[in-house]
Amino acid sequence: MPLPKAHLLDELATAYVHALAAVAGATIAVSRRDYGVDGTIKQIATTDDDGYFETGFPVEFQLKGTAIERSASRSVAYDLRARNYNLIVARRVSATPFYLFLVCFGSDPAKWAVADTEVLALNASAYWWTDSGARTENAATVRIEIPAENRLTSNAIDVMLRASQARFVR
Repeated sequence: MPLPKAHLLDELATAYVHALAAVAGATIAVSRRDYGVDGTIKQIATTDDDGYFETGFPVEFQLKGTAIERSASRSVAYDLRARNYNLIVARRVSATPFYLFLVCFGSDPAKWAVADTEVLALNASAYWWTDSGARTENAATVRIEIPAENRLTSNAIDVMLRASQARFVR
């Protein structure tokens, strides 16, 4: 029996972010119970004796997988639930950085994940968004515009992790 479309999008979006984080030299801990934070990315560093450790400067994320078509515009519009919006914008500045990761797969489910003998491809594009400020008074959703430059890549994850560390290490 196939997964419901929303669950399949969630699973594939998680795999997409897992892959990017691994390339960035990080690990992901996905929250088993979701209270607004879907997961944490932890940077891994090396010790002088070839060991590894978590740096202690993570970033947290809320993950959304969607089948919206990516247009040629300079931004991606997404209707985020008001509760989820408020969790991000109301995050204290002194807390762990908190991002929305939006993974866009397109409209054809047959193209979302394609496997052949040598390649597994997740055909998607991903973006990150964060903001701070006033909570919304909207009851249902808030339309956010994510600039096309906010592509979620392994380099973007590395930059987020370094910025997290820079906030706490002076």
